[in-house]
Amino acid sequence: MKHFMKQLTCYLLAFLFAAGTASLNPVCVNAKLTNIVKPETWEVASGNVPVVKDFTLPPASTEVGLYVGTNAPCSFNMMIFNSEDMEVDSIRITESDSSWATDSNGIYANGYQGSFPAGDYHVSITFDVATAFQFAVIANVQEAVISNTVLTITEGFTKNLSVKDNTGTVKWKSGKPAIASVDKNGKVTAKKPGKCTITATVDGKTLKCTVTVKSNKFVSAKLTNSEIPYGKASWEAYGASYDEKGNLTIKFRMINNCGHYSEYLKNLSVKVKTAKGSTVASYKEAKKMLYVADQSYKDFSITIPKADLKVKKTVDLRNAKILTDGSFGYTYYTY
Repeated sequence: MKHFMKQLTCYLLAFLFAAGTASLNPVCVNAKLTNIVKPETWEVASGNVPVVKDFTLPPASTEVGLYVGTNAPCSFNMMIFNSEDMEVDSIRITESDSSWATDSNGIYANGYQGSFPAGDYHVSITFDVATAFQFAVIANVQEAVISNTVLTITEGFTKNLSVKDNTGTVKWKSGKPAIASVDKNGKVTAKKPGKCTITATVDGKTLKCTVTVKSNKFVSAKLTNSEIPYGKASWEAYGASYDEKGNLTIKFRMINNCGHYSEYLKNLSVKVKTAKGSTVASYKEAKKMLYVADQSYKDFSITIPKADLKVKKTVDLRNAKILTDGSFGYTYYTY
């Protein structure tokens, strides 16, 4: 048994009795303050004669407030009963209680705050003397929320969406199934590059997630000569993709700022790793002829047959890492 915080009482005046300017943040991030019983007209209760009011709490209610609005502070008893007519709580309010709140229109409010499960209830209010009053019930009701409102998936891969704090069954739908489909459990499968909207309909709400499907390709900015100091040479991958047979082709750019004409790469080594560090493929070549003039660059590629891949199953190249090693040289020099 406890009094409402005065802030909550002030909120009632603003929210239910259309007076005042106070506000209240919902208890939960995804909770919505909801009118369960909204006062329409003033009633007059006789002194010491119980007035009974019914109300129903919806699922996902986190807190409930039972309020009496009057023209002046007064004394009353409030008893709350469940559908089996068992008392679940009660409170005594007196006219001298500091928990009374008022507004510029002269309306006073006070009441009870508690947490009850969803279901049917009734409240018995007994005023000490004849009183004009209004009765109201508000509740913090959790609203269903979707796990992601924006999602990026690599073509050919899946990710799961979910909804929490829902009471009903979720119905999933894709706006463009050819780009990304979704099953009854919220599993999204990326089909081809593009954008689409996945919707989850539940509890009278439509929740949305914007899905972007990207090609299963490794893409990185190409090296430029300005990035490599004079007297040095470097090379790194800027692209990788599978062909229709599952072979892996990797594209590289070599930068030559050595001050000499480069003729080859020596002890070339390439490793392709997943975002989690697992090795997908490796490639080695003792000497690869590659003629690159000084202060210039050259693009080249290698293809690793599917049979030579350490992981035969297609992996997410978009988030992969490609590591390179090797030295540069020409007829008389090695760098």
